[in-house]
Amino acid sequence: MRLIDRLLIINVSLILVFGLTALSSSAGGKFFLKQLIYIPISLIVVYFTYNFCSLEFYKRSANLIYWLNIGLLIILKFFGTTQLGSQRWLMIGPISVQPSELAKICLIIFLAKILSQKEIRTYFDIVKVFAYIALPSLLVLIQPDLGTTLVYIAITFGMLFWAGAKLIQLLTICSPIICAICSSLGYKIIDYHNTYIDLVITVPALIFLIFFTVLIIFHYKVWSSPSKTLITMMLLFVEFLAILYRPSIWGLLKDYQQKRLTIFLDPYSDPLGAGYHIIQSLYAIGNGGFIGTGLRSGDLSQGSFVPEQHTDFIFSLVGEELGFIGTGCVIFLYALLCIQIIIRARNSDNKFHSLLGIGIFSMFIFHIFVNIGMNLSLMPITGVPLPFLSYGGTSLLVNTFLMSLVAKVYSENQKGV
Repeated sequence: MRLIDRLLIINVSLILVFGLTALSSSAGGKFFLKQLIYIPISLIVVYFTYNFCSLEFYKRSANLIYWLNIGLLIILKFFGTTQLGSQRWLMIGPISVQPSELAKICLIIFLAKILSQKEIRTYFDIVKVFAYIALPSLLVLIQPDLGTTLVYIAITFGMLFWAGAKLIQLLTICSPIICAICSSLGYKIIDYHNTYIDLVITVPALIFLIFFTVLIIFHYKVWSSPSKTLITMMLLFVEFLAILYRPSIWGLLKDYQQKRLTIFLDPYSDPLGAGYHIIQSLYAIGNGGFIGTGLRSGDLSQGSFVPEQHTDFIFSLVGEELGFIGTGCVIFLYALLCIQIIIRARNSDNKFHSLLGIGIFSMFIFHIFVNIGMNLSLMPITGVPLPFLSYGGTSLLVNTFLMSLVAKVYSENQKGV
């Protein structure tokens, strides 16, 4: 085992130690023992899969894995257990399993296979890939679990870019969504309402429309042919429709869902309701200062003022009790972990192996960025946990399994050196 392998093991172990330390202080430590039990289970599963399942086996089984994943998500719809308003768990005896977490593994393996077989060049190639993730994303979205759905999308975008898709193509695919989001922010230039039309154009929406239009015109030289001009006009029309129907689509969400997605912009607008989680998280992190209050000594954490401090808001507990030093160490370890994954993916000569690494990297970076941003009131509350730090048996099993794939990518690449 070479140095980089040892570094990966040490890195993940240190993050696990931080997680167990935080859980021992959270909610009287009642989640500590539960998480501790899942660690040997995860290690046993990883040991057998690492030693007896090659990456080629996963590639050959990718289609079967994909459809088994779809079947599991459908079963969840009919037999799943509802907790906190979401139907996300299957009970197998005393053990609860979260299929949407297992789906992350399935999607990464399946997308790595199909993207390794063909270079991504055209918009049609990109649309076909999104068609593959549409069904599992929809099944998870109706649970409802918006955060995990966004994780699937982040994984797909990262792997598409690595497989050859250009940034301009990915931006074009996302442009209607960006327009819709921009039309809900900033100062309103047009705010027109009647029975049939609900049109809101804001300064951010107008700026993005101008920027994107100029970018498309000069990048594709739309004046060079009538077909390019027509396609550009159709694209701009779709973006205009996204702005036009954004209020109607937004209205499909329930009030509490809308607040969860927007309250981070001004949590003090509802300090005792939707903004309570974020405000308490900010107070807890601020209360920790540079060195923290000490384990089991945080006024807000120990007083249970921070909700869901063992899962979504565990970073605030680390911030209060271990301070800036503790949170800085956690962020450093995550950064080091992501760098190690990128190095292994980049150094692999096998496209399937490389795409596996990038899919795992995309998932981890999204989880880390969104969760920490959520705790700092920089991102919406989407229920995305911190890998190896937040409580969750299925999540821990998935993350350790993905790390075994990363180690496998490196070891198999070393055989060819």
